[in-house]
Amino acid sequence: MATEISVNPNPFNRIINIEINSADSDDCIILLANLQNSKIIRILGAGLSKGVNKIAIDNLHSLDTGNYHLDIKNTDGESLYAARLLKE
Repeated sequence: MATEISVNPNPFNRIINIEINSADSDDCIILLANLQNSKIIRILGAGLSKGVNKIAIDNLHSLDTGNYHLDIKNTDGESLYAARLLKE
């Protein structure tokens, strides 16, 4: 499915930008969780087109400062990308 994924900025404040270069049209699941208490903050389903797809997770200014885990999975639950992000 995805051939290249980039996430920025890190650290973040209000928004996380995700760019997924997908080899095919497919769906993915994006999860953002607080590492301190494992609470899931956001779950997004995204339909991807073949080529470059840009996704923004916004309105994050109210989150507590700290470490968060971002995971992008295919519809089978297989992790395609995982990263630790810092909220300033």
